[in-house]
Amino acid sequence: MNFSGLVQSELETINTAQIADWLTKKSQTEREYKRLSEDFKAIVIMQEAGFYEQADARFSQWKNKGIPAELQRYRLAIAGKAGGKRLVKKRFAALPAAVQNHPQLKPWKKQLQSNPWMLGGLLAAGLAVVALFQLDFSKSEEPEQAATKQESVEQKLAALEKEVEQLKEKNEQLAANVPTKTPEKEETKAPAKKAEPKEPADTEQTLAPERALKQAVAATQDKDYKTANRLLTGKVLTDKTTKGMARFYKLIAAGKLGETKQTDYVAYRNDFPDSGYMSDVLWMQAVYEQKNKVGDYKATLQELAKQPDNEWSYAAKAILDGKSTLGD
Repeated sequence: MNFSGLVQSELETINTAQIADWLTKKSQTEREYKRLSEDFKAIVIMQEAGFYEQADARFSQWKNKGIPAELQRYRLAIAGKAGGKRLVKKRFAALPAAVQNHPQLKPWKKQLQSNPWMLGGLLAAGLAVVALFQLDFSKSEEPEQAATKQESVEQKLAALEKEVEQLKEKNEQLAANVPTKTPEKEETKAPAKKAEPKEPADTEQTLAPERALKQAVAATQDKDYKTANRLLTGKVLTDKTTKGMARFYKLIAAGKLGETKQTDYVAYRNDFPDSGYMSDVLWMQAVYEQKNKVGDYKATLQELAKQPDNEWSYAAKAILDGKSTLGD
């Protein structure tokens, strides 16, 4: 497999939902992983939208933390899309030797082996203890135990996906008023059918906030913005543990559907002044203001430029300096 094939294969086969789950669980016991968990969700959205340079820049802000081998592969694949083999060499060379020699990174090492400079000077880094995890299918576990855990995770993910699909089908059937029973029974049950359109709303309202948020994030990553926007209503937007992230994804989904207003972005910033998504929201607000000729998008960009260094603040500075445009 050539370099381009490896990059594409990694992006298509790596289970980002499983990585996101791992980071979420890790953040519950180790506080420093909370930002990584939030960052990763944004990175996946950037990658799927084709913003590889921004996704790579966001990854480059991460400190050397213990992360799954699958996540290291995902980082390298994004770097490959962002800057080709040259950037991958740079990212790979920055990894400790212990990480470079991990079995899951062998294909990457093989692609870059012809460059001796890349592997030099890393023995000292290899002495540092850097944990490299392998999610639920870690080879450090007993084969049967690892297989059992992997099967359990896959079953849970499959069940969740099936449930989401069933909800989608129900909503589509009710919206189109398509009967699901035989014609003879339809006639007798016709009066009851009139009350059924309320079911989707009731179903979504009764979902636990955490579950509704998880499904909405998955729908956003699948670019199913209508489903995400529909899920992000009610308790999920007010629950203490979900409202911050829920309202952020609401801005993304509703924005894609053209259902946001400038005040929505301003309200989020006022309600969550310490949000890790502040730069993202300022960027979305500036784009909205320029596109709809509302407010002062340059003032918004100036505020964004003052944020800690990230891909959005860099872009804002470039636009304000005349080196780029918001359309770029």
